[in-house]
Amino acid sequence: MLRAAVILLIVCAAAAPVRAQSYADPYPVESLAEVMGGLHAIAFECEGRGSQTWRAAMLELLEHEAPARGAYRDRLVQKFNEGFRDWERRRVRCGAEAEIARAGLAERGQALSEQLRRTYLE
Repeated sequence: MLRAAVILLIVCAAAAPVRAQSYADPYPVESLAEVMGGLHAIAFECEGRGSQTWRAAMLELLEHEAPARGAYRDRLVQKFNEGFRDWERRRVRCGAEAEIARAGLAERGQALSEQLRRTYLE
């Protein structure tokens, strides 16, 4: 869990500074997978089908968090797919609208990564 938290903190650091979060997510890794699915959907739509950055990041998350088949790995994959489908249905327009959506998702990902860092590194 520690290594994945550090990796994902770096991956999600592409957005604006993290704002203080008023609650702790009870399932931060699952929520992070969902955020990554949303980011993948937006990239897939705006950058083309060849854009696999967030899918690759999800595969790395799975490698560290749930390398063996099982219920936890299935939940992470399900959350990634839910995030992808949710943002795919929203049909975000590429350009400014997509950048705003990306920034919001990245900010959420940063907050989740920070929560994981605080939990496992402090």
